[in-house]
Amino acid sequence: MSIVTKNDYWEDMAQRGRMQAQTRPQYAIVKSLTPEGRPVIQFMGDDAPSQKLYLYLKSYIPEQGDVVMLIDNVIQGGWRPNA
Repeated sequence: MSIVTKNDYWEDMAQRGRMQAQTRPQYAIVKSLTPEGRPVIQFMGDDAPSQKLYLYLKSYIPEQGDVVMLIDNVIQGGWRPNA
C-alpha cells in the first residue's frame, strides 16, 4: 500500500469525473438593505438590482455601498471602496 499524494488524489478524482468545475466569483454592489437587514444587490454591469435576496456569511455585516463577492450564489464578504 502506498501513500497517496494530494496531486494523485485530484488526478484520480478528475479521471472519475467527480471534480466539479470551479465557480467563477461574481461581483455586485449593495444597493439597499431590507428591513430585516438583508442586502439587495446589483451585479456589476446590470441596469437594475436583483429581485433575489442572496444568502451571506454570518461573519459579514452588509452595508449600503459595499462591493461584495458571490461564489455559488452566496455573498462571501464585502468591502467599502471609499473607506
